[in-house]
This record gives sequence, C-alpha cells and structure tokens, in this order.
Amino acid sequence: MSHFHLYATLRILKSGFLNMFRNLWLTIAATAVMLVALFIIALGVIVNITTSNAIEVLSKELKTTIILNEGFTQEDQELMTNRIQEFEFVETVTFVSPEEAQRRLTEDPNLGGEIKQATELFEGASFLKPSYEIGLNDLSRASELSVLSEEANIAPLIDRIAFGKTDTGDDASKTDAEKAIERAAAVDRFITIGSVASASFLAAVSIMIIFNTIRMAIYTRRSEISIMKLIGATPNYIRGPFLVEASLYGVVAGSIASVAVITIINSLGSKVADSAEFSQTYNLLTTPSATIMIVLSLILLGVLIGVVSSMLAMEKHLKLKHW
Repeated sequence: MSHFHLYATLRILKSGFLNMFRNLWLTIAATAVMLVALFIIALGVIVNITTSNAIEVLSKELKTTIILNEGFTQEDQELMTNRIQEFEFVETVTFVSPEEAQRRLTEDPNLGGEIKQATELFEGASFLKPSYEIGLNDLSRASELSVLSEEANIAPLIDRIAFGKTDTGDDASKTDAEKAIERAAAVDRFITIGSVASASFLAAVSIMIIFNTIRMAIYTRRSEISIMKLIGATPNYIRGPFLVEASLYGVVAGSIASVAVITIINSLGSKVADSAEFSQTYNLLTTPSATIMIVLSLILLGVLIGVVSSMLAMEKHLKLKHW
C-alpha cells in the first residue's frame, strides 16, 4: 500500500469515527435499537439450541418398556435384543431381569417398604417379570415398536409394550411423556418464530434509523462533499466515512449485546448446569470457541445491518454515480 493510500484510509477511518459524535442522539438511538435486535436474535438462537438439546436428552431418558412373559430364556433374549436393535430410532437397549427390577423397587424410598413386604410374602422369590428398557432418539416413532407384538417369533415373548403411563399397543396412542415432549417442541417453535419476527422488525427499524442518520450526515456535509467532488475525490473516498460510521454502530451494538448474552449464559446457566437436559447446552456455550463465535457473529451481523442501511442512504441521497 502506497503512502497516499495509507493516508486516505486513515483519513476515512478518522472521519467515520468523528461522524458518530456529530449527531449523538441519533447515534445513540440507532445503536440502541440495533442492540435490542441483536440481543433478541442471540437469545432466540440460544433458547432454540437449549430446547432442542433438552428434548433430545429427555427423549433418551424416557424409556419405552417391553414387559416380557415368564419363562424368557437366554436364546429368547438374544433373539429379542437383535430384533430391537434393528430399529434405527433405538438408542439404547437394556435387559432388566426380575431380580434387577425387584432390587430397583426395593431401593425406591417411596416403595421400598411395600416391596420388602411383598418379597417376604413370596418367601424371597422374585414376583416381577423380565423386561427391556429402550431409549429412543425419536419419541415420535415409539409406537412403531408395537409391530413386535405382531411378529410370529416375537409376539409369544411379549406381555405388553408400555411407554410412560400409556400403553403403545394396538391403538398406538400417544403417551403422557410423548405429549409433554411435543408441547415442549411446540413452545420451542413458538419462541423461534417470535424471536425471528421481533428481531426482523427491530432490525428493519434499526436500518431505517441508521438510514436517516446517514441521510442527515450527508445533508449537513453537502458543502464539504461538493468541494471534495470539485477537487477530484473518488466516490469510494467520499463513501468511506459513511460506511465506517454505520459499521461502528454495529461494532458497538454487537459488543454490548455479546457482553449481555454471555453474562446471562454464565449467570443463569450455572444455576441449571447440574440438570442433564441443560448441562449439554451450558457446556457448549461456555467454551472459549463458542464465546468467540457469539462475539464475532453479533458484531458481524451488526456491521452488516449498518453497512446495508448506509449503502441504501448513499444510493438515494449521495448520487455519486452521476458525476
């Protein structure tokens, strides 16, 4: 870069920075609206990621249970396990023996006493049936497991298939747990749509405010711009300060929005980080790479909004293409 180009670049940057303070109240208004828009966009993305991860974790933790008939043998277990694993939406398959099921119930503080009494009544023998606990990666397909009850070599082994509080038998009705997951997904979609709509509206308002700010800057500097044209200043040299000014709005708004978002993640996230459904998102968003990504994304988005609105204003009011 030549000495002339370096001087011109520094002059453009300096002029753009100083222009921010010529109309301070408009600068504050434009930056504030852009800040709110960027903040809502960031929160919408974070809420969407959090909800999606929570639904995924809950989907895996809510088990579909297949209760088996008595007399279940080792050969039957191998056959059944292999068949269940053929379903692509099955995440985990765990065989629960009658003894294991009884031990779990005994350790349950709410049922332990009753189970011990029942065990004594049966003289220590197990009175529960063997079962399978199946974790799914897609709860909406849980009812597809009911086809096992229709297969000739599998059906005699199955007593019933249950999910949550509702059987997934022939009627394939949705369970309480599945309905809860679907409601959470619906809330997630509502939040996403609401965030996009609100952010789009505020981004449009921000563009209009920055548009008017640049328009007023062009108007107040019209004499200076005319002199620059007469002495041979290039269109890019004249446009430069306005683009820098609008970009600085985005840098300031994006930086403040980043600080606010990261503060919320660290303050509120730490309170729910111990919950399995939120820990994945918290650990993801608190990594250095994610923090850098949040800051850069918000700043770049703010700069983009500023540049677009500035170019629209210059296209309409500067009219450099006609000379």
